[in-house]
Amino acid sequence: MRLPASARTSARVVSKRGVPSLALILSLAAAGIFAACGSDGGSTVGGGNTLNGGSGGQTDAGDSGGSSGFGGTGGGLNLDSSAPLTLAIEPQNPVLTVSGSPATQPFTARLSDGTTTSANWLLDDVVLGTIDGAGTFSSAGFVAGSVGVTARVGDLEASTTLRVVVDITDNSAGVSDPDRGLLDAGGGSDAGFKWLYPYDKTIFPRGLSGPEMQFGGSAADAMRVQVTLTDFSYVGYFGASNPSRVSLPPAVWDAITKSAPAGVDVKVSASKLSAGVATGPVSENWRIAQGSLKGIIYYNTYRSASTNTGAVMRVRPGQSADVMIGQCTVCHSVSAHGNVLVGGLNWNSGNPVDSGSFDLTPDGNATPRYTDADGRKMAFGGLTPDGALMLSNGVPTSGPVIRGLSGDFPSRLYDTATGVQVSAPSFESQVQYAMTPAFAPDASKVAFSWHEHAAGKTLAVMDFDATTTPPTFGTVTPVVNSSQVVGWPSFSPDSQAVLFHEGDAYDTGNANTHAFAEIRLVDLQSQAISALSALNGYDPGGTSYLPYGEAEEGRLNYEPTVLPVPVGGYYWVVFTSRRAYGNVVAPGGTEPGGDNKWGTNDANGEMPSPRKKLWIAAIDIDYQGKLDPSHPAFYLPGQELSAGNMRAFTALEPCKSEGASCESGAECCDGFCRQNGSDDAGAPVFQCVPPPTGCSNEDESCTTAADCCGASAGYLCINGRCARPTPH
Repeated sequence: MRLPASARTSARVVSKRGVPSLALILSLAAAGIFAACGSDGGSTVGGGNTLNGGSGGQTDAGDSGGSSGFGGTGGGLNLDSSAPLTLAIEPQNPVLTVSGSPATQPFTARLSDGTTTSANWLLDDVVLGTIDGAGTFSSAGFVAGSVGVTARVGDLEASTTLRVVVDITDNSAGVSDPDRGLLDAGGGSDAGFKWLYPYDKTIFPRGLSGPEMQFGGSAADAMRVQVTLTDFSYVGYFGASNPSRVSLPPAVWDAITKSAPAGVDVKVSASKLSAGVATGPVSENWRIAQGSLKGIIYYNTYRSASTNTGAVMRVRPGQSADVMIGQCTVCHSVSAHGNVLVGGLNWNSGNPVDSGSFDLTPDGNATPRYTDADGRKMAFGGLTPDGALMLSNGVPTSGPVIRGLSGDFPSRLYDTATGVQVSAPSFESQVQYAMTPAFAPDASKVAFSWHEHAAGKTLAVMDFDATTTPPTFGTVTPVVNSSQVVGWPSFSPDSQAVLFHEGDAYDTGNANTHAFAEIRLVDLQSQAISALSALNGYDPGGTSYLPYGEAEEGRLNYEPTVLPVPVGGYYWVVFTSRRAYGNVVAPGGTEPGGDNKWGTNDANGEMPSPRKKLWIAAIDIDYQGKLDPSHPAFYLPGQELSAGNMRAFTALEPCKSEGASCESGAECCDGFCRQNGSDDAGAPVFQCVPPPTGCSNEDESCTTAADCCGASAGYLCINGRCARPTPH
């Protein structure tokens, strides 16, 4: 809960000059400040009256925390005083240092006559910790920053700021003092010691597990990692690792993501000790987006460890992948609202035997919605955001095709509940094969690879209106004309840009080879195309920054899809890549499955390489006019390491009804998530609520930017949700 600025002053005077008002006296009495009539420690009104004076007073269990009593010691409230009554907090602006364990900071509410009193205690940001009814702040793990503390007594109010500084040294690995000294001093004995993963300048969201840091060079006998940012310092010593890898404790990574302000670098440095000689430090800078990824990522695997066959897998942010639909269900698509999935069923190296649609429920189940005997009908179909309609993926008889689909199957509009074709003459009169189609998250447009225009080398967009009968498509408009195959379009949340894959083919590879492709962005208003160099693996000068020095590694990126809502000032794109994953999946056959270099298919030419993994990158919300609005990508934690993973679709979870628990308005059907009480530990409880009065918080529903509480700070209304701007 965040208080308005007017409620965070250092002291508030609410009585008339001279004598306290009757309203003030009544409010103080209601707050438990005056002793109840006839109580043992009660005071009398008149000369010498004291506030909380006397001894042996009762405890008011109804007061905040139930721990403050009427009785107490010290001075009193002189009703004849000419001075107005004020309230102050002690201490003012303290600094709390958190080291090896969470820490506490007590506060006292004191009236201007010198007496202490019970109060209702509030924080303006619950991320840093909680405060109990006695005024004791308890830090939330190791989160650094500043938090406003407010005390209320009747109509009186006072505030101060608590600064939490985190300074942690962790040697749980038991590295000896001499070795720690060598690591602290550093050195330069191993020229091969460098960062392999993550990449410098990566932007991470909150809510995911921390990256496994991976390094080149010889094996490490011990390692030292230091993380520094505003008010936060962590030094950790780690044991032997071959090859060199380090993972931060989960509590530390969680604290880093919650402590890092918007647009501030997180500096991470590492040193290692090998054969008694230190190397390092080598350093990188990362940034943390001020929000957690929403929804679920659904992806295809063709050899899951759980099924040993093809399946649609799902990964919730911060969790491990599980099987959503098995039995070789592949070639899927998911609606932006996360309520409908379509795909091919029982794929057997030719066309899928069947196809169908599924209802996705908030409890995580997939219920069959419709099944069709033609496996091409629902495979890779483009779904409207609510999943009610699907534009089928066209299957031409010649030219670039999607491997596994064949024959002649023109694109048509279908009802996903019944499989019945929906009349759409405005589409059918213009387009025959719309390949890899995708609708905008606001349902205003559809994009696809327009096969008959230039055999897969044209990306086209049409306006769309589902409210008419029949649904209306606008004039087909080419927005990208390429010398390569363009496909797998996915709209940005503002529906004004399309990310797509441009390369050798629609596929990531054919039998015993791999295809090349890169991810691009086209601004629909200007039709300017961004190469998204940072996402693909290149620095601003066009040189690959990927760790193995292979220029071709930056051309192994495919099939982008974009989360339909912004998070923390960025759009988020998930894509398939055959790039190396540090020293875990590296060139030369060392990765799981024994594949070689950039990952060809297995011997029978059917199963994709284990090298194929899912990666995520941030895109600036203000992408318009930028040469490159992208940032280096990171490996999606939780996906299966030993399987070939590809064609991820990002979607929100099916929305939650009023009263359900939530973390943001993006989860709620009515679009609003607000605090509704606290749990036994004092932590706030948030629930989906009906539209409240007043402005909308981040992720909550809006019509224009003016609806957002942060409008004056540049907040935007994107796809009906309030969103913070990209920090710079």
